Amino acid sequence: MKKITILGLSAALLLAACGNEQSTDTTETTSGSATMESGKESIKSQLMQFYLSVSKEINSEDAPLNYFEIAQAEEALPSGEELSEMKEAAAAAAEQAKQAVEAIEVPESLNDYQEEIDGALASIATSYEMKIEELGKETADFQAAAEKFAEADEALNELLEENGLVASNLYNEVSQ
Repeated sequence: MKKITILGLSAALLLAACGNEQSTDTTETTSGSATMESGKESIKSQLMQFYLSVSKEINSEDAPLNYFEIAQAEEALPSGEELSEMKEAAAAAAEQAKQAVEAIEVPESLNDYQEEIDGALASIATSYEMKIEELGKETADFQAAAEKFAEADEALNELLEENGLVASNLYNEVSQ
């Protein structure tokens, strides 16, 4: 009888130990999944912060350019010396915005997207270069520059959507 009791207790301890081991494995797997989810959330957060920093950098430099573009769209551009001064200020702002875009550094956490981000930033810089050229003409036509900027918007939106974020329109955010 003692042997059966000891055998029963041994079996119970063995089952309890196996059950505890399985529980630990499940916990590790769950913890690993949580870490992966946390990593995805971190990438989302970093990507969104980066995206917002791009518009913030541009907006800190391009106000005179925006004023010019708005006045042009509303057919309210001044004439003579005032127009020349407005164009000069807009061109200077476009140059500063271009330089700000070229100075943007991609965080290490987004290294997996470095090529796409660099391409988008290059398109934005080219767009501002095109605007500078147009401002040197009698009548500025920003359509080609807007199309170049749209390429950047498209590339950045693909990254946002791939990571479960909502697409946005950077051009609208920096043209205000």
